[in-house]
Amino acid sequence: MTRPLRVRLLTADPGHPLLAAAAALLRAGGHTVDTQHPAAPEEPGRPDVCLLKARTPQALALAARLEERGVPVVNPAAATAFCQDRQRMADRALAAGLPFAPTRTADLAGLDVPEPVVLKSLHSRRGDLVAAVPDTATARRLAAEWPGEPVVVQPMAANDGWDHKLWAVDGRLFAERRRSELAPPVPGAATRAALPVAELPAHWRDLALAAGEVFGLDVYGVDVLATAAGPLIVDVNAFPGIRGQAGAPEALAALAVAAGTGSRRPAGHAAARTAG
Repeated sequence: MTRPLRVRLLTADPGHPLLAAAAALLRAGGHTVDTQHPAAPEEPGRPDVCLLKARTPQALALAARLEERGVPVVNPAAATAFCQDRQRMADRALAAGLPFAPTRTADLAGLDVPEPVVLKSLHSRRGDLVAAVPDTATARRLAAEWPGEPVVVQPMAANDGWDHKLWAVDGRLFAERRRSELAPPVPGAATRAALPVAELPAHWRDLALAAGEVFGLDVYGVDVLATAAGPLIVDVNAFPGIRGQAGAPEALAALAVAAGTGSRRPAGHAAARTAG
């Protein structure tokens, strides 16, 4: 029988559906769950495991201190921080052979756009810049609205207008289609659609699992576009929301227990299991 664990949620939103459901399962299993707000003084005591669903500098510093004390953190602070830098993310993905969108860092103020591109803030964060930019005039307007914002540039890849959201929790996959925020709106059309993992091509599932290994993540999301040349990864997110996916809270609670008891080493060693 698993000994009772002390699980810490490092987040500003403990009521998030995924976290709240996983916490309820953990408490039902006899474990203690407490919450550390990233901006609050550090909670006393040493947890057995920490779930890091926050990306602020304060949250990363708190997580790093727990790691220094030997606490397993899911996902590790360094891996979470790494995925906030979109240029480093792209460079590592491409070096590992993943089909990631070609990405370059640019000065938004002096950027010429001879053909349509996608501009994104270099540093991923809530409310950051993500925009389809058809021409130089649009880039100049964005430069005035976002003075001094470091950006990356990606080619505008022809696709069906849907983002394929692939999520993983300790190697178990979940998926959904969402209408791309960069695609022209279609009045009255659905913006979300089910995407059964079992119906994904095997190489898509393999790509999603490989991303966890490449970036050292156990709970993450991979955004994929369907292009004529095949799947194209445009983003990797540490600890996304994974809302409304049956089995995701159970997978997260099981991962917390495994990491807290030492039977599972966090970060990048997920087994190749999929949700059917």
